[in-house]
Parts: sequence; C-alpha cells; structure tokens
Amino acid sequence: MKLQKFDIGAEIISILTKGMYPNPYDAVREYIQNAIDAKAKNVSVKVRNNTLVIEDDGSGMNHDILRKALRIGVSDKRPGKDVGFMGIGIYSAYHLCDKLEIISRGDNDMPNKLTMNFGDMKALLIQQKEQRLKNEISGNDLIDLQSLLEDYIEITEDNEIPTTDFPEQGTRIKLSDIDPIFYSELSKFNDLADYLREVIPLHFDKKNFTWGAKIETEIIRICDEKNAHFEIINLELQVEARIETLYRPYKDIDFNKQGKSPQEPRFYPIKDADTFWGVAWGCLNDIRKVVTTENIRGFILKKQGFSIGNRENMVKYFPQLHTFFDRYVGEIIVTNERLLPTASRNDFEFSVLRTRFFEALQEVTAKFDEEGGNFQEWTKADEEVAKNTESLKKFNANYNLAKNAEALVSLISEVKNLSSNIEKRIKRKAFSPDKENYFATKTKVEELSEQVKILETSIQDKINSLIDHKKQTKEDREKSLKITQNIQKLNPPKIEENKYESILDLLEDLDIEPNEKLQTILEILDEKYIETFAKTKTMYYQILNDLKTEIQQRLETL
Repeated sequence: MKLQKFDIGAEIISILTKGMYPNPYDAVREYIQNAIDAKAKNVSVKVRNNTLVIEDDGSGMNHDILRKALRIGVSDKRPGKDVGFMGIGIYSAYHLCDKLEIISRGDNDMPNKLTMNFGDMKALLIQQKEQRLKNEISGNDLIDLQSLLEDYIEITEDNEIPTTDFPEQGTRIKLSDIDPIFYSELSKFNDLADYLREVIPLHFDKKNFTWGAKIETEIIRICDEKNAHFEIINLELQVEARIETLYRPYKDIDFNKQGKSPQEPRFYPIKDADTFWGVAWGCLNDIRKVVTTENIRGFILKKQGFSIGNRENMVKYFPQLHTFFDRYVGEIIVTNERLLPTASRNDFEFSVLRTRFFEALQEVTAKFDEEGGNFQEWTKADEEVAKNTESLKKFNANYNLAKNAEALVSLISEVKNLSSNIEKRIKRKAFSPDKENYFATKTKVEELSEQVKILETSIQDKINSLIDHKKQTKEDREKSLKITQNIQKLNPPKIEENKYESILDLLEDLDIEPNEKLQTILEILDEKYIETFAKTKTMYYQILNDLKTEIQQRLETL
C-alpha cells in the first residue's frame, strides 16, 4: 500500500512538540544544542519585549542546509557526534510562540532567513477542530502536515537579505509573540538560569568554585588522551535589563553553610576491557554532612555536556545508595559516540551498549562510595582524638578527687572503655588520606592510648592501696578491741554514777556551754568516732567518763 501525504495529519506537529518539550525551557535547550552542533563557542540568550533571541557564532547554515533543517524526523546530523539528530528540535517552539525566525550565515556565505508562522498554523488547526466538533467537515477535509508547512513556512533565496543585516558568521533564532503564560516562565531569570546551568555544557565557575579550574582542565586532559571530545561553551543570558554570564551550577557555598571548599575532586575514567565510555568527577563535602543545595546534590549523567535525566536517577547505581551519594557533587560525562540518548533526553536508548556502560559505571561508583567511607573514618578519627582527649582530662580530675575505692572502681570502668575504643581505632589504621596528617593523627592516638593506660594503672594502684589500708585499719581496730577487752577482764571498769548519753551531756555537767557550731562538730565526733569505737553501752559510758577526767585535768592546769 502506498501512503499519501494526506495520511499524515498536521496535528502531529503539535503532538510531537508538546510531548517532547513540555517545559518551555526545553525549547531554549534545543536551539542551544543546535548551536553546539554547529561548533559554536559563544551563545547568547535574550528575553525581552515578548521575544526570545538565541544567537551563536557557529558555522552557520547556507540555503541548502537551512532548507533541510525543516525536515521532520530526518537529519544529516551524526548520531553520537551531534547532540541533536532526531530532526524535531527546530519545531520545539511551536506551542510557545506565533512566529519563529532563523537567520543564518556560513563562512563566506550569504545570509538566509527562515520564517515559521506558527500562529497561523495553530489558528487553522483550532478552526478545523471546531468545524469537526460541529460536523461541518470530515477527516478527509483536514489539512495534512506537508501542506501546512508549505503554506506557513517561508525561506529566502541567496542575495535576498543584505549582508549588512547579518554581517557575521553564525545563526540567530528569534521567537516572537510568545504566549503570555510561557513568557511569564521564560522571563524568570533565576529559574531559566538554573535550568541552563544544569543542562548546558558550560564552563566551571573558577572564581566561586575552588576546584572549577582543576576539574575542567583534568576532564579535557583525560578526554584528549582517549581522543574524545569534551563540549564546553560560553553562554550569556539576558532577561529584560539583567545580564549575566552563566557557569556550571557549582560553588563552594553549595556544600555547607560555612562556604568551606569541598574535598579535592576525584577523577575516574569509565571503561571496560576495550571501550572508553567517558569520565566521572566528584567532590565530597569537607564536612561529614549532605550537600546543602539539593538541586546539585549527587551526580548527574551527561552526554556531550548535556544532562541526561536528573541526579536522583543515578542513586541506584551507587552500592550504598544515598549514604555517600548525597555528600557528593559530581558529573558522569559520557563521550562514547555509540551511546545515544532517548528523544526525551532522560536516559540512553536501551541496548547491549547501555548495559555495558552501566556495568562499567558501577565499578566507578563503588570507588566514590569507598572514598566517602574512608573520609568518614578519617574525620571520625580527628573527632575521636578531640573527644577522647577531653575525656582523659575529666578522668584525671576525677581520679585526683576520688577518696574511696567505690568511686575509683566506677572510674576505672570508664577508662577501660576509653582504652578499648582507642585500640579499635589503632587497629583500623584509618587516620587520614594525607601521609603527613596520617602519621600526625596516628601519633596523637598512640600517645593518647599510652596516657590512658598510665591512668588505668594509677587508678588500679590507688584502689589496691585503699583496700590494703582498709584491711589494716580493720585489723588494728580488732587488735585494740581485743586488748581493751583483756584489760577489762583483768580490771573491770569502774563506772561512775553519771551515765552520759552524749558528749554534750558531759560538757553540761562541767558547766561548759559550746556555741552552736561547736555543738554540731562535737555531735559529729561523738557519732562518727566515740560511738563507733565503743562496742557496748558500758564502754561508751567509760569513754565519756575518761574524757571528763581528762578535760578536768587539762582545765586545772590552765
């Protein structure tokens, strides 16, 4: 069966563009991609007065190339080498504006102009849709795609446009009469800038990102060694009066609130036995926390500098998932020509090559996870040194204040736990990635371990001393008691008629009135020493009467 042009309805252009480019920013991306395919090094985007203009200094298009650009689903671009090769991108602004103009000029060539009257196309299709709803026309009366394009697209011939109107090589794309809803989105400078920073192959911000220059230089070096090309352009964005040169979306301030620069970047070629797929770079946060700026947290997949999908899509390829992924900022840059992105730019086309690539990638992501785990151990070592040093100071103070064996036993238990933790750190040998810092931290930990062991020995010695002293005191008391008891057997004590119930009663009998503080002290002495020493009530009376005699004798000598 032979198809006719009438078998492809004009509505297909709306279906394709709306489906592939739902975000108005996607159209901007598509036209910038075309500029990069034309080897542009400088691109400007200007949004003002309900228009959007994208201008580049690429190779430009002569009349024949500009005419071929109108084909749908047909492209002379090389899959793998060129970003845009689907033959759709030139229509990406169809639902955004009423008019698209492209003026392009190649080297030593005359400028040519292509005009697409999208507004008239859409008006006709809306009119026919309304007629169909009213049964005024049938499907056979609907305009076909070819006729629609022929009726509403114009292209100049050579020499029709004066060279003064477009004097330099390159391409200028102008979207006019943009739909107000879409223009309100396109005119949001910060949102559009953030989108372009993430998806366009821009330079790194060498001023605000400590490792920007190193990353850019190293990626280029690795790619050059493998005869691979790393795309990168200068992009200037203007929205109304605001103008800014855009860079990749990485700054030191994104890693932590203190703005402290991240760890030095790690670079890993992505390869298997016989294929180089690309290169991955990643910077780990210099503190053991996730990156503060969510939209750049983790790794983004890129092909020829353009983002494929989003960062969250890459988490599943990391062995420990979010554990360390969220502490990194990085890119997985694919340069292999045979890996092709899907039309929606959210993944690679399914193939054996795609499977091989992700298998090779997982070897690299495992290394990033390992680096993250090592860094966590290294920073823990520094924290432990500081924490354990403070603990040792506290334990030393408690040791000096301890007066009884019970307190020292509790203290030695804590010291033993501290010693055990330090020994575990020494066995792990995880101190620092830097050789000098490694030995410095290792020395600190070993010295700390030695000091803890010395304290542990001192506490144990003091405990033993107190126990021995307690045993000796008990033996002395028992010996003294035995002697007293023997004396009493030989010379039974003569108890005076006065049986004092306390030392205060004794003093009252002697007409001595101690003040309140002295009374308290005497009560303590009575309770802690006299009552403790006396084994019986009779002995207690004996001691107080002896004490009374001693006091009387002393007072008489005064």
